[in-house]
Amino acid sequence: MKKIIAIVAAYLCLITGHAQYVGLNAAGIKQLKQLIITDATAAEIFGGYLKKANAALNENPNPRDTIVSEGHLSNHPDKIASVQAMQDFNKIYALAIAYKVKGGNEYLAAATAFLKAWATINHPLGNPINDTKLDNVLEAYDMLRPELNDADRMTIDSWLTTIADAEIKSAKKGKTTSMNNWHSHRLKVVGEVGFILNNKTFMDFAIKGLPAQIDTNLNNDGSSWDFLERDALHYHAYDLEPMLTLAIIIKRATGINDFVYVSPKGASIKKSVDWFIPFLTGEKAHGEYVNSKVAFDQARAKNNEKGFTIGGSFDPVNGLATLSLAAWFDAGYLQSLKAIQKTSNNFADWQLVVNKVMP
Repeated sequence: MKKIIAIVAAYLCLITGHAQYVGLNAAGIKQLKQLIITDATAAEIFGGYLKKANAALNENPNPRDTIVSEGHLSNHPDKIASVQAMQDFNKIYALAIAYKVKGGNEYLAAATAFLKAWATINHPLGNPINDTKLDNVLEAYDMLRPELNDADRMTIDSWLTTIADAEIKSAKKGKTTSMNNWHSHRLKVVGEVGFILNNKTFMDFAIKGLPAQIDTNLNNDGSSWDFLERDALHYHAYDLEPMLTLAIIIKRATGINDFVYVSPKGASIKKSVDWFIPFLTGEKAHGEYVNSKVAFDQARAKNNEKGFTIGGSFDPVNGLATLSLAAWFDAGYLQSLKAIQKTSNNFADWQLVVNKVMP
């Protein structure tokens, strides 16, 4: 533990300015431009973002005061309205990536307008399951932040600071939500904000918190707290995805590799990804939620929500995002992913394109 703290301290001293560890940096964008020219699949996926960005130029932001998702059924009016409003997040990312690749101040202006609208109206409550939806917004802002004027940057920075502060305040020791998937998402959100803003308090919270969460949340056999609590592979993936996202950021920024870190009880992200793979390949099967200890899982099943049927089979498609993120650390997972999808395509999704060009 002392060694980890020393490494963290040393690297935090080196992190200065806006280095772009959350979104693609200048080197990554340069590689992406070349990849789009040379690879038809990467070009096709980027083309989808470009199309969305062009459409967004003629659309208005639809921010909400509060994102409502966690703990609400899919037909709840506030959740429906939030899902509609959160379409802005994909638009913001599309505008940002279009601007970085194609240029054009109209993309930058539109992305800034969307960001400012959300920064002005949205008031986060420290709920990580709601705030985790902001991934695309945070990646986009990381790419665009150096090019915004001081006033706009201050407005958006203030909003992000409020998000991270609320998340840290909501982490109450001893509560289940300070140990389960909530905390995995909380660490990711605070870390993303911390590295975007170069905020030492937020970076410390994430860098020191991830190894502790690995030890608390993951088991030495590869299973996770949430898999056992919810009896669902869905929640195993939902735990790993934020951990992997944060681990990528930390590795880019500091060189610390939390993917292969082994905790005192023998748990690791890598071990938990490897444990998951047989369920994706079909070697193992699992009926979801049969022994879940959480009442909300029963409520979603009664509401006939897709993917939440008690005893229903886990769809391997819902685990592919985990492998795409893990492939940033180890290209061997790309081979597993291709085998599961029965494809020879190296770029089955945008994350794999990003992996290729993200130093």
